[in-house]
Amino acid sequence: MKKILVTILIFLLLLSILTSCAVIKDEVNIGNGFNNNSNGVPIEIETDIDTSKLNLYEINAELNAVSKLLKIQQRVRYINNESIELQELYFHVYANAFKNKDTAPFLFDDFESAYPRGFEPGYTEILSITDNTRANEPLRYSLQGEGETILKIELASPIKPGDYAELSMSYIVHIPPASERFGWGENNFNLGNWYPIAAVYDERDGWNLDKYYAIGDPFYSDSSNYLVTIKAPKDYIIASSGKLLGDRQEEDTRVWEFEANIMRDFAFVANNQFEIAEYDADGTLVKSYYYKNQPERGKQALQIGINSIRLFNEKFGKYPYPTYSIVETEFPSGMEYPGIVYISDQTYDKDANEEWFITIIVHETAHQWWYGLVGNDQIDEAWLDEGFASYSERVYNEKYYGKTIARNQFANNEAVMRSNIGKTRVVKSLSEFEDWNDYGPIAYSKGAVVLNEIRKDIGDEKFFNILQTYFSRYKYKIATTDDFIAVCEEVNGKDMDKFFDKWLYAN
Repeated sequence: MKKILVTILIFLLLLSILTSCAVIKDEVNIGNGFNNNSNGVPIEIETDIDTSKLNLYEINAELNAVSKLLKIQQRVRYINNESIELQELYFHVYANAFKNKDTAPFLFDDFESAYPRGFEPGYTEILSITDNTRANEPLRYSLQGEGETILKIELASPIKPGDYAELSMSYIVHIPPASERFGWGENNFNLGNWYPIAAVYDERDGWNLDKYYAIGDPFYSDSSNYLVTIKAPKDYIIASSGKLLGDRQEEDTRVWEFEANIMRDFAFVANNQFEIAEYDADGTLVKSYYYKNQPERGKQALQIGINSIRLFNEKFGKYPYPTYSIVETEFPSGMEYPGIVYISDQTYDKDANEEWFITIIVHETAHQWWYGLVGNDQIDEAWLDEGFASYSERVYNEKYYGKTIARNQFANNEAVMRSNIGKTRVVKSLSEFEDWNDYGPIAYSKGAVVLNEIRKDIGDEKFFNILQTYFSRYKYKIATTDDFIAVCEEVNGKDMDKFFDKWLYAN
């Protein structure tokens, strides 16, 4: 999750620098927050990716706000892009991790804060799985792994390379009372990692069937196409990944239709207290969903999103999606999903620290580039998204606070890193971290310091050339640390093994 600058120490260091700064001023006049020309944003996404080789998820979900559950019909067209036949398919069923206290994930090692209304189980109740290509023939399946978060489906016949299978799933998702990625609160439903999603098959590990770790963001997925319909009570507004195609009222319900092309996940938040502000920034409709009683911070969140999109477009590469949503919700800090981020409702309070509010939004927005577009294995190489998103905060601070303040921030972070974790290996699995206080300084802070060291060594021009080349080459794909190192060496024109051995692999 986005435990951005997760440790309290790093948080205080950041505040000590930023609290002396002037508040960021609006770059554009957003007026009442609404853009009357938003319907002109195109759905099409320019890419050299062969979209016919992407998995397709068609999901019809009905939210029962009283019973706290989703009834779902899901069709999956799974493409075999491997060089071998696939005899079975594996899906992550992350919701099952919330079924028992022993496996339920929660942030910052604080179970009580995650379940302020007491613990109740969340889980997926699978009703049926059938093969669409065989007249809906029932398929055998089983739930495996810690917390039964892995769904194994035995195919009626193997999928040959380049061929596909079409499956239909019927299931019910029971939503827990958790202030988490997945859970319900006073007025909200957070639906992150809520549907069965295909596990990644790669050359290194075969099927990646990792458990839902209690630390980090234990997710790893391929870019896919989504068509999602959500039926909810008529007083609820849905904020989601992808683009809203339309909504209509049916008696006491409202039906929302979304399309999310070439995205590696789909999340949504339902809330009956939302107001919406929106504005077009470089062809992306930036949307801010906020509680009705907090319009000031809600519109400020929109401005921060606009600033971030425009700056990161310039520094990293063009954000290709038609919409991006910043959503206030019951959550401990911030959490990224493709096209949508959760931002803690506590930070929207008028008395909450404004600089922390800005930093969270900037960090989560940066994840749209580092994780959302350039994907990575967040279990084994978390620094590739957390370190990059954390360093993007410095890029933002240089623009809006000045290079001196941004440089001082990093001097403090580096001092902490060198004194506490300077010889700790960065590239390692979530299973090797002890807790959040171990994970945060390494994946976030040291990961960012690694990038800063590269920049110091080779200069701004080559450094941003590296980031732009890396983004362009691996957009919509999965990148590894070795891929990033190769780009660094290519742009820099020399071997950098000693540098990366020191900064990424030294114990």
